[in-house]
Amino acid sequence: MNQMPTDFLNAELSARATPLNKHSVRQEADYILVWLQQTFRGDDHPAIDAGVQIANALGLPALVYHGLREDYPHASDRLHGFIIGASREMARTLERRGIACVQHVVRPGHETKGLVYRLADRAACVVTDAHATFVANFQATRFADKLDRAVIAVDATRLVPHALLPSGLGATKVFRAAHKPLREQCLADRQQIEPEIKPYKGELPFKPDHLANLSDAGVKSLIADCRIDHTLPISDEYPANKASVAKRVELLTSSIIMRYKWTRNNPADAGAGSQLSAYLHFGMTSPFAVLRALNQAEVPAALRWKFLDELLTWREWCHWRMTEKPGMTQYSSLPSAARKTMEAHAGDPREVLPLEALIHGNTPDETWNAAQRQWLATGWMHNNLRMYWAKQIIKWTRTPGLAWATGCYLNDRLSIDGRDPATYVMMRWAFGEARPGYSELPIFGWISPKGDSALRKRAGVPQWLSAMASAEVPQIKVPQSEDWARMYTDGTS
Repeated sequence: MNQMPTDFLNAELSARATPLNKHSVRQEADYILVWLQQTFRGDDHPAIDAGVQIANALGLPALVYHGLREDYPHASDRLHGFIIGASREMARTLERRGIACVQHVVRPGHETKGLVYRLADRAACVVTDAHATFVANFQATRFADKLDRAVIAVDATRLVPHALLPSGLGATKVFRAAHKPLREQCLADRQQIEPEIKPYKGELPFKPDHLANLSDAGVKSLIADCRIDHTLPISDEYPANKASVAKRVELLTSSIIMRYKWTRNNPADAGAGSQLSAYLHFGMTSPFAVLRALNQAEVPAALRWKFLDELLTWREWCHWRMTEKPGMTQYSSLPSAARKTMEAHAGDPREVLPLEALIHGNTPDETWNAAQRQWLATGWMHNNLRMYWAKQIIKWTRTPGLAWATGCYLNDRLSIDGRDPATYVMMRWAFGEARPGYSELPIFGWISPKGDSALRKRAGVPQWLSAMASAEVPQIKVPQSEDWARMYTDGTS
């Protein structure tokens, strides 16, 4: 009998699952493989639940695997540190739940190629976490095409899965109207599936890394062995551990949410936003976990509405858009009117700044420098600053294509929450995916500019700008060619 993995899933998980090939479940197998690339938590995880539910039905254990390579774009101490820290926490949680977890970090002397393929050879099927952007999307598709057994991708990042939403939701107002009625039911349907089979303890095709046993010093020692960018340090302000997530959620529900709609646009206010974006991006928490916390806190609807609109409407709309059109990271995907007006003004006089000055926040613009230095030092930039930051790059680069690539490159390399649908949609807004300006301007053409006068008037911002100007930031490696631009411009920059 040819059975598909989705045949074993309940309604909630089935709505989150997308088959990546047409193969069926293998009858003779040792386990169900759950291959996680970016969503690192050990509980309340739809992809893990899907693997466990299939495993329970077949009388097999579920085996969770995470492998980290050295050659993904922008690999650095900062990204490796967060990913390994998150994976470590996931492994500890899975151990408590009785689910086996194997991990491998590629480095010299420990290299083993094709591990996920070798693990899949002994699996009845493979469940992976679904992502709309960056390497996880490409790798999952390529993997499924090469495999001779079923692979499904399960959405573990959104409250409302893509399959429940209609096509043609081209504006946030329309998306909100379709999304909002589904939220309460999707939250109610989210139930964790516990294993009924003892954890897998059989042979493995490689010697795994036991990240759960590593101390913080051990994590740093492991990272030091990897051939990655060691000039961009781990962020001390955003540690990848459960305690940090819990602290931020507690602050959100106890104080931040009470003033969020009034203070969220002030980068000088440390409590203006939740700063959960990095933890959401790498799946250490989820929209359903945050929503439950707000519900338990009994925050009045009038106070929590704006934050939930950012979390559930805007964030999930960005994910919906990038799932519909994954190529939206490319310059060529920007609205034709935006590209046309920028290219018509490409020859306008401008102050072209070297990449080194942009990376280290050494430009003539104090506000832009502060934003960039915050990103460089911490791996996070205030959302309102990002909108101003992205616009200015247009006037400091040789061509519109290179401007787009530069913004994406800085975002993806420096930011812990970069490479995310929300960050790319923000960049698209800055590059003309919005209302045109009121007049045609040099360099920008009909793309509306953005000033910083309103930012500077907010409480504490002048002092914050001054402090950022003298703050220590790492001096990181600057590439000597523009090869990095090709992944954002189809090689046309």
